[in-house]
Amino acid sequence: MPAVAAWVSGPMPELNRDIIAGRRPPGEFPVAVTAALAGLPAAPQRCTPLEARRLVVLLGLAGAALGRHHQERDTAHRRRPERAFDLPVGEACVPFLDYFTGLAEQTGAGHPDRDAYASLTRWNLPATEVWWGEARLATLPGVFDDGQVRTYTGERDETGFFELIKLSETYERAVNLALAPIAEESVDVCGADAVHRLGVAAELLDALRRLNTGFAALPAGDGLRAGHFMDVFRQFAVHWRPGDVPPSGALDPEAIERDLLLGIDLPGHRAHLARLRPGLLAGEWDRLTAVMDRPGLPRMLLARLGAGTDLSGRSPAGLRALLGSCPALAALYLVLRAHARVSSAHLMLAKKYLFAPQRDRDRTGAGDTGVVSNRRGTTGMDERTLERLVRLRGRHPLRALRRLPTADLESLAGVDALRRTQPPRVRFAPPSPPPSDPPSAALVRPRPPAGGSGGGRPPDAS
Repeated sequence: MPAVAAWVSGPMPELNRDIIAGRRPPGEFPVAVTAALAGLPAAPQRCTPLEARRLVVLLGLAGAALGRHHQERDTAHRRRPERAFDLPVGEACVPFLDYFTGLAEQTGAGHPDRDAYASLTRWNLPATEVWWGEARLATLPGVFDDGQVRTYTGERDETGFFELIKLSETYERAVNLALAPIAEESVDVCGADAVHRLGVAAELLDALRRLNTGFAALPAGDGLRAGHFMDVFRQFAVHWRPGDVPPSGALDPEAIERDLLLGIDLPGHRAHLARLRPGLLAGEWDRLTAVMDRPGLPRMLLARLGAGTDLSGRSPAGLRALLGSCPALAALYLVLRAHARVSSAHLMLAKKYLFAPQRDRDRTGAGDTGVVSNRRGTTGMDERTLERLVRLRGRHPLRALRRLPTADLESLAGVDALRRTQPPRVRFAPPSPPPSDPPSAALVRPRPPAGGSGGGRPPDAS
């Protein structure tokens, strides 16, 4: 496997760059892949689960390039994408797709039989952590211990974008760890613990938004060039078989789970998620299914208060009375507001790097000529659908609370006190074996300091 890893990290990106630039013919790529993979074990079942996960990452990147170069050679190839993989792998010359399927099974993670979001981003990159003060709130491990980020072409654009995706998902993991015990009713939805967890979640979402808007503000030389994103990076998200599900940010399980926890639901949204299932790990889908079967937090809290399905008919005095009986209402409103703002930031990124540049191309007659369309996301969502989702996330059942002063709501939720502490931060973990995720009850309300009041300090990890 070291030889395969070395090829994917060095010669493969260079070969991809040369083929895309027209300096070398695309037919060289399958020849190079066959040579690079010739020394692999005769059967994937000889690999340990960790070795299988590493090889899934490596062969996933190689497979994406095989598919892209094959489909770019002739538009007719797009109808039979699987023919790109008619080459032998390993000592026993197993067909590429069969070998990859065996590796996916050997991971023990229920990985799809093609490249996937989980392996391309989470497994590929080093472990990441979210910290608040001295408390580690969440971690997302990787499967390599070399600190590298494997990419298609070795360009900085891809490294930075992969890093943004994994760091963002780590923040999202911390948010869901804070919210899940409330949704599971192991924490009283109107209790002080829930208020604290919701306040922490709101601040983590705000940090997530700043991370993404900060990335968008980077100069082109330090961030992501729209042309590279559209013409190079996205064009590797091709089908391996007709109708399969390529990797996409829309397959981020933490973002999907947060929508479900917060009760966000469009007509047909569940059917859309079911279509994404083949692109998820088995455990990810199991977790999402469990969340789907529970009411979202707004519905749960309003039912607890006997307040109907939303607060739109309440007067300011009536809203204050509800807040007095359950301050968690203010904290949940702040979470929903922060969630909507994150959604707006993601839409801004999609417009900046995809939809707006493609409109410019359409106006100038350049069109949309890639093997992967730039007029919609990889999973088929277009700009109008994403705009509808952003509006829906802003039209939540607690939106009537925006009529009250924000400072009052933040004080009730303890957010103002949280902001006086060291802010949350996300980072790549030091090079050591990453710890497992903290349990879902990791965010606990801290005991007040001597002589002080409680609820204002960040959570401690148990």
